[in-house]
Amino acid sequence: RTMKNVLLIFYYFPPAGGSGVQRGLKFAKYLPEFGFRPVILCADYRILKQPRDYTLLRELPDKVKIYRSFTLDINWFYKLLWGLKLNKIVNFLRRNVFIPDGEILWLPFAIHKLKKIMATNNINQVLVSVPPYSLIFLAKYLKKHYQIKVCLDFRDPWSFGIGRKYLKPPDWVTAIENRWEKEIVTRADQVICVSSVMIEEFRHLYPYLDKNKFVCITNGYDEKDFPVSFPPIRNAKFTIIYTGSFYDELQPDILWQAILELIQEGCLNPRKIAVEIYGRNFRNFVLGKYITDPILNQIVHFHGYINHRNSIQILRTADVLLLYLGSGEAQRAIVTAKVFEYLRSGKPILAIIDSSGAAADILKPANTAFIADSSSIHSIKETLGNLYRLWEEDKLQTEPNWDYIQQFERKALTAKLAEVFSALEQ
Repeated sequence: RTMKNVLLIFYYFPPAGGSGVQRGLKFAKYLPEFGFRPVILCADYRILKQPRDYTLLRELPDKVKIYRSFTLDINWFYKLLWGLKLNKIVNFLRRNVFIPDGEILWLPFAIHKLKKIMATNNINQVLVSVPPYSLIFLAKYLKKHYQIKVCLDFRDPWSFGIGRKYLKPPDWVTAIENRWEKEIVTRADQVICVSSVMIEEFRHLYPYLDKNKFVCITNGYDEKDFPVSFPPIRNAKFTIIYTGSFYDELQPDILWQAILELIQEGCLNPRKIAVEIYGRNFRNFVLGKYITDPILNQIVHFHGYINHRNSIQILRTADVLLLYLGSGEAQRAIVTAKVFEYLRSGKPILAIIDSSGAAADILKPANTAFIADSSSIHSIKETLGNLYRLWEEDKLQTEPNWDYIQQFERKALTAKLAEVFSALEQ
């Protein structure tokens, strides 16, 4: 059968690192097995203020064409302003000037590259992945100038998402962004979301659109990233591992409070617990008001960014994996990508999340998560105390529901994307 070209537009793409690049990478890796040849458009990683992970490039088939275009990464400028303690200026720019986000500076360069791609690659379908939400204008541009089917891929919600709640933009910005979202969701041929909660929200917002316009393709794990077994282990200390970044609303003071209270109450031995955090994190942000606490400084250790392959190896060394998501309406639709690799590891997961949200829906049937409500100190203490007791008695193990977990394998998820592309061809 002949391969059909599809254009995938992701702002971040390997060798840029971080969890956000996995989705684009794995789609590009597996699409050829389903009859589609990916052509990638992304921002030039050499300019981005983003960690690098060159190991990821090895996963791509040789023939994948990658077009990288110049961008002005506003994050370097923000970093300079933060360094000068001019946080208010950064907030002003983010809320009032760079709308919907600083990546709007990429658009003229991306469009220049798009014209070249469209002229030379026989493409009639495109997947545009957001955030950055500025990329909707590339979807709009393609709709206007080329007879092309456009799939919009929402990795995070926009109008009802956490970013908006956190930034609190002025009303006029909210109104204009809502209008942009409505327009692009209406005009796109298909809207893909990473959680079913997100789809419910969209259907609620745009009840006049065909229900079948929205398709759920979650994030997942790649079986090939797990070449070794993950035997249950018991460390000399009760070891909690977190991979990834804490940011914005994900400041975990409530977790530190729970640990300290359990220690005071004699339910946790401070010499027998360790929290290991891997990823781009700022110690004073993560520890918050507990930054000088002598006990926590003995318990919590920061390790910096590690590449994807190592981040999976690190999971093997945990007694428990930590998942932390805030609570509240804006968090309900969020499912971070790490959830699926945590599930595949089969390890116990301490999931401090909104117990009625999308992440909880995905975790519950897997039988590996101990869920605590992220808005309740009581719930967090009870769950953490219970895990520690099981560990002390050497009874901490899980019986993962592998039949359920396997549906989140990246190859199976890419097959779903290929079905979307095939249906749009009809």
